[in-house]
Amino acid sequence: MNFIRQIVEKKTDDAVHKKLARYGKGEYDRGILLLSKTKSGIKLKASWDWSNDLFGIVADNIKKSAEVKGKIIAPRDFKSELGVDSAFSKRGKLYTAEIEANMTPEQMKSIYDKFKHDFLLLNIKSDDFKLSVKNAIPKPGGAIKEDFCSASLPLDSLDEFAFDFDKNFSEAKIVNKFLITELVVPKQYESDFAMARLMAKRKGKLVRVITVDGKEVKKEYAMEA
Repeated sequence: MNFIRQIVEKKTDDAVHKKLARYGKGEYDRGILLLSKTKSGIKLKASWDWSNDLFGIVADNIKKSAEVKGKIIAPRDFKSELGVDSAFSKRGKLYTAEIEANMTPEQMKSIYDKFKHDFLLLNIKSDDFKLSVKNAIPKPGGAIKEDFCSASLPLDSLDEFAFDFDKNFSEAKIVNKFLITELVVPKQYESDFAMARLMAKRKGKLVRVITVDGKEVKKEYAMEA
């Protein structure tokens, strides 16, 4: 389940919390998704914050081995955790593994489970699933690229993205606005500013601005993650 749907269905976890932990009080347009639907499948483009989720969605649904190529980036030495061959390097505080391998669905799920809190910049190529992701983490404060990720998925993947609006469409654009009004800090971190910001739950609203074949609707959900 992707992070936007988790917020809507109040099933957030540590991975969702980490996505929001970078934000203070305010309004943020994030989780941008462009969908187009054909008789046989869906094509999508998405902002960078979808990259981990898209890899996880493919890993959960793909039925056979596929070519996986790209980078995993994390702020720790994770070489022993990989389980696949890689070119490993360190730059500043970040470690990078460059991967090019044929992976089973089980291997892909393992990669996702281990590194869903980090940066998965991984491409997947198979008959039914294709995922392409830019090869560098966006710079903080930079313009949001709506095509940081692109994918081709089977039609039955549509429920994952169009879970709260009519699926009878040709094209849809979804902008998810995080309206953060309060940071709920656990008591044990109240005297530690850095940890308080990191561990605080972000509370407010998620506003989904959904444009379906040119017609705009808005949906609002309470948010705490």
